[in-house]
Amino acid sequence: MEEALHNPAFWVGVSFFIFLAIAFKPAKKAILGALDGKIAEIKDQVEEAARLRDEAQALLAEYERKQQQASKHAEEMVDAARKEAEESKSRAEADLNASLDRQRKLALERISMAEEKALREVRAAAAEMAIAATEKLVTDRVAGEDGDKLIDRAIKELGSKLH
Repeated sequence: MEEALHNPAFWVGVSFFIFLAIAFKPAKKAILGALDGKIAEIKDQVEEAARLRDEAQALLAEYERKQQQASKHAEEMVDAARKEAEESKSRAEADLNASLDRQRKLALERISMAEEKALREVRAAAAEMAIAATEKLVTDRVAGEDGDKLIDRAIKELGSKLH
């Protein structure tokens, strides 16, 4: 062992171990500090990623809810449009039927008026023919001054008897 105490390699080894023992504590603190900092940084990144994931899920849920509301609103609009179209169709049919009824009544009134006019014209023509025939008969049968007086009197009375 004495020989080892005189050997410079022995003392280099001892000094190396002493150096390592002395340098180990500060190096250990520096290494552990750096590792702790890196761990904290990674932990912050993981927490940030979790927070972002939660925000993304909340945003996705909100968009899904809005999409459902929009879909429901679109269905309500389509239903309302269908209902309005059916009501418009019903109103149009009712208006058409009412218009046809008015036209039918108007046509019946025109026909009735035409019948009445034709009847009046036939009566007037018949009356004129009867007057003409009577006048001819009276003229043929009654001659002279008495006949003229009788004809004049009949013509005067004829207007009041027809009305």
